[in-house]
Amino acid sequence: MFTAQSASFRAIGDTKTPFKIGIEMNLAHVILDYVLIFGLGPIHGLGLTGAAIAMILARIYGFVRLFIISQRIPAIALKSHDLKVIWNLAGSMIKFAVPAAVERLSMRLGQAIYFGLIVRMGTEVYAAHNIAGTLTTFASTVGGGFAVAAITLIGQAIGEIIHPTSKNIENESYIQSAFSMTMITALLAASSPWIGTLFTHDKTVLHLLMIVLFIDTISQPFLASVLVDTSVVQAGGNSSFPMIVTMIGIWGVRTLGVYIFAWKLGFGLPAVWLSIAADNALRAGLFVWYRKRKNVIRHLA
Repeated sequence: MFTAQSASFRAIGDTKTPFKIGIEMNLAHVILDYVLIFGLGPIHGLGLTGAAIAMILARIYGFVRLFIISQRIPAIALKSHDLKVIWNLAGSMIKFAVPAAVERLSMRLGQAIYFGLIVRMGTEVYAAHNIAGTLTTFASTVGGGFAVAAITLIGQAIGEIIHPTSKNIENESYIQSAFSMTMITALLAASSPWIGTLFTHDKTVLHLLMIVLFIDTISQPFLASVLVDTSVVQAGGNSSFPMIVTMIGIWGVRTLGVYIFAWKLGFGLPAVWLSIAADNALRAGLFVWYRKRKNVIRHLA
């Protein structure tokens, strides 16, 4: 419900409210985690159970806050007569949602498989991979922000029947996300010998970390394209093509590449991140092909 409420605000061009409530929710989550896991004063700590309860309470808080604010906005306010199933709308949403869900599940399943291979490569390799993954989240989150901006503006462009504007939105979103993500990752790679010490002092791990971050820097323009184009194509009414592209990339390039080059041939963690970069490059190329030959913004009812 929190996710749906946040999407409703973004759909009307308000990205600040979900951001503010998200901060409130996370602060509440941290405080509740501390109190319910470890205890405070007369409140006894509940350990893992306390963590679960804290998560539920924080999400309820986030939803309730957004719901109260949304009720003041006529465009997204819910009334009692809105609480009914509109079958044709439900069918349309399922048609779009199922491929998008399959795309995400395919990605996660592929990651689970090649993560298992990375674990078996040794403690240092797995540690370096996890640290690199944690640091590169800063870049991919920025790209995700521009993808949200693109999908929001394109949705508004569709509503106002100004489809030609959508191409400008997509191009601008890609340029800004690619530049930002590349600069952030390059900075992380250059400073990894110092940032890495926040996690470990193992020289092997720090060396691997620097190598994979430089590899990932090269991959950032492709990843930016994947993030933005996936959102844009889905906003244009086609959630099947991103699903197909993801399944080809994650299974035909990334997971297979990790298995052959990193595991079987023994090239280790750099081969893992080169496989990830190759996957992003392939998917970016497929999206370029799609945009040149297809009508990205379909005629939506």
